[in-house]
Amino acid sequence: MASGRRGLVVGIDAYSFDALTGCVADATALGDILATNDDGSPNWQLERRIAAAGDSPVTRESLRNDLAQLFKNAKDMDLLFFFAGHGGQTLWGADLVTQDATENSLGVSMNDLVTLANDSPARSVTLILDCCFSGDTGALPGLQAAATAEPFRLTKTVLRENVTIMAASRGTETSAETDGHGDFTRVLLDGLSGGATDHRGNITALSLYGFVSNVFDDWQQRPVLKANVTQPLVLRVGPPWLDVALLRQLPEHFAESDARVQLTPDHEGTGRPLARTEDGTTAQQQFDYMGRLRNANLVTTEGRRDHYWVAMESGYVELTPLGRYFWGLAGRGVL
Repeated sequence: MASGRRGLVVGIDAYSFDALTGCVADATALGDILATNDDGSPNWQLERRIAAAGDSPVTRESLRNDLAQLFKNAKDMDLLFFFAGHGGQTLWGADLVTQDATENSLGVSMNDLVTLANDSPARSVTLILDCCFSGDTGALPGLQAAATAEPFRLTKTVLRENVTIMAASRGTETSAETDGHGDFTRVLLDGLSGGATDHRGNITALSLYGFVSNVFDDWQQRPVLKANVTQPLVLRVGPPWLDVALLRQLPEHFAESDARVQLTPDHEGTGRPLARTEDGTTAQQQFDYMGRLRNANLVTTEGRRDHYWVAMESGYVELTPLGRYFWGLAGRGVL
C-alpha cells in the first residue's frame, strides 16, 4: 500500500432541499481514480462519505469529525480533501453545506478547512472543492465575498507552505453540474486520467489546474487555484509521454544541449520489422530513438521536415527547448 498519503472524499446528492444529481458520481469517480496510479500501483488511501438517497447522512457534526480524523496525527503525511455538494454564503463567510443545514448554520465553514490545513504538521495539504462559492476558501475574515451581493473586494489569502486549494468557482459564483457530473470535476477526471500529465506522467495540482482552467470560457464559472508551494505534490502518476529511461539517454546522443545529430541514409535502413527498436543496426536504432523524441516534441529539424527525408539528405536533428530542459535534468542525474 502507498504510505503517507491519505484523503477524505465527500459527495452529497440527497439534500432535502435542492437535491443534486452529480456529486455522488463525482466523489465516487474521483476516489476510484486517485486510489491507484495508471500502472495499478497504490496511490491515495481514501475514506469515502457518499450520500445518495438511503445512505447515512453527512451532517455538520459527522463532517467535522471526519475532518478531525483526517488531520489527526498528520506529521509527515500528505493529506487530501475533496468535497462535492452544495456550497453556500452566510453572513460569516462561505460554508460546505451538509444535509442538516439550517438558515444560519449551513454546515462546515470553508475557512475552518484552511485553519486545519495551516495548523497541521502534515507534509502537504490539498483541498479540492466542487461547490458554489468555493473560491471563497481561505479568504481572510472581513475580505470575503458578500452573501447578498457581488461587490468588488480585494481578497487576501494566507496559506502556510505546501497548502493548495483548487476550487470550482470564484467566491461570488455558483458551480454547475450537467449530465451526471459537476462541470469542474468532469474535466478534473480527464486531467487525472492522463490529460494533465507531464512527459514523465506526473500530475500535480499546478498541471491539473492548467488543464482544467482552459476549458472554461469568460461566460462560465472560473476555477480558482490558491497555493503556497515549494515542492509540487504528485497527485497521481498517469501514462508518461515517453519512457523515463529514454530521457536519461539524451546526453548519450547529444554531447551538448545545443548539439546537432546528423542523420544519414544508413539511419533509415531497409528490411527490418516496423516498431522493433531492438532490431537493426546501431544507426537504425538511433533513428527509431529520434522518432520517439520527435513524437514527444523533444527534437526538431529545419523546417520541421520528416526524419525520413532528413536522413535521405544527410540533414540534422536538434533538441527543442523542452528537449534541452530534459537533457539538463538527465545530465544532472535527477530523472
